[in-house]
Amino acid sequence: MNHRKAVFLKCYGVLTPDMMVGGLIDMGVPPVYFSSCLKEAGRTETFIEQANPKAQISAHYFRIPKAEGSFRSKEDLLRLWQSLTEKKQNDWTEKGIKVFSVLFAALPEGKEPGDYGIGGEDVLSLYLFLAALDYLDAEIFFTVPFEKGEGSTLPGKLSAEILQDAVSTQGNPVPADGIAPFAAAMLEGLSEEFLPMDGRFLVDKTAYGSASVEKPDGENTAAEYLGYFHEKETSILGKRIRIFGEDTDLF
Repeated sequence: MNHRKAVFLKCYGVLTPDMMVGGLIDMGVPPVYFSSCLKEAGRTETFIEQANPKAQISAHYFRIPKAEGSFRSKEDLLRLWQSLTEKKQNDWTEKGIKVFSVLFAALPEGKEPGDYGIGGEDVLSLYLFLAALDYLDAEIFFTVPFEKGEGSTLPGKLSAEILQDAVSTQGNPVPADGIAPFAAAMLEGLSEEFLPMDGRFLVDKTAYGSASVEKPDGENTAAEYLGYFHEKETSILGKRIRIFGEDTDLF
């Protein structure tokens, strides 16, 4: 068996890039770590983070105010991403490009990310989300499948277009209008798979990112789970088994 440290995300109805980061703060990633990551990347942005222990569940609110500069076009966002990751000797750059690829592919012709409220603050959230996964030593990221509802707003329609792998017939549909397009692109671009949490995943910690510091009550939160994913190295059909003292292929 192959054991890999993993994070699963479950969307209940509202999801933003900030919430995805906030959940990992609730998981134990210290905010000062994010400050050092931004400083290392040459950024001066500050962020708001706050836990609400009086809420029904422990949840963490996180938000990056609108980033300096316009960052409305595809080129703007890509330049910002390259500047953030140029000092990193790892695969963050490639992971970010996957997010941008699914986002840009879904944009209608002639439209820019800024037309849907996407800006530099979303790119910074992506950067900090990957930093948090590294801090937690998470090797792999999954999203729990959900049935997506149709979008009625422009951002909602874009999110519905992006989320091609969010296929499920269980549970109530998650309205696409509640999922920010860049968060949808993060799920689609970063997830190894949209995979149910079954017996292959042993949960170690559960945490929540909130869309509201006043009422993180489970309806407007994203749940994130940290643990170990037990993945078979090869399928049973491809394994060699020993029959009567000899190695034999099944097929």
